[in-house]
Amino acid sequence: MTNPMLSREENLFDFFHAAVDAAVVDAPTAVSKDGVYYLTNLLVERGRTPDEPQVHTLVDLQIMAQERGGAAAVQAWREMGDRALYISGFFRASLARQNISPDYYLSMGSAAYDQLACLMRWTGAGGGFENIYEELAQQFEFCASILQRVRDRIRSHTNADIVKLYEQWVLDPDPVTAQQLHSLGVIPMRPEDDGAC
Repeated sequence: MTNPMLSREENLFDFFHAAVDAAVVDAPTAVSKDGVYYLTNLLVERGRTPDEPQVHTLVDLQIMAQERGGAAAVQAWREMGDRALYISGFFRASLARQNISPDYYLSMGSAAYDQLACLMRWTGAGGGFENIYEELAQQFEFCASILQRVRDRIRSHTNADIVKLYEQWVLDPDPVTAQQLHSLGVIPMRPEDDGAC
């Protein structure tokens, strides 16, 4: 008899892997196979309910990583990068409601993965993961846009969703959101761009 938890997680991995693969295929820039697997695993891990609440901010994690060494530093840098990537990708629209710039998450996450890659390369304990973290650091914003595309593909688009997507574009007119609106038949225009004389 198979373990039902194992089956659910395997299906969740397959679900997210297909979604990440599709988002990468539509993208103008390439992500390595290892990068695709990392993004998939990130979504699976973040899809689980944590055992304890996450009380540390990105700054707290950065301080922990800088003050500690060894495995504790690796864990803090990775959590900082993963959290920044997940939030700036999957929950980017919520940042506007919190008055937090997406650039803050993008720069903190990219820096965390860069530190992690350097630490692993310096200690020789990366086991190949240093290359993945280096890719994530260099393509952080693009990887966040991949997670945005995954989020939008798995959501059903009702009229209310389209309005929210448009409102998101008005607040942060990024090309990913504009492309999503175009695919839904909406040409995004700012109110001052209506051409009225």
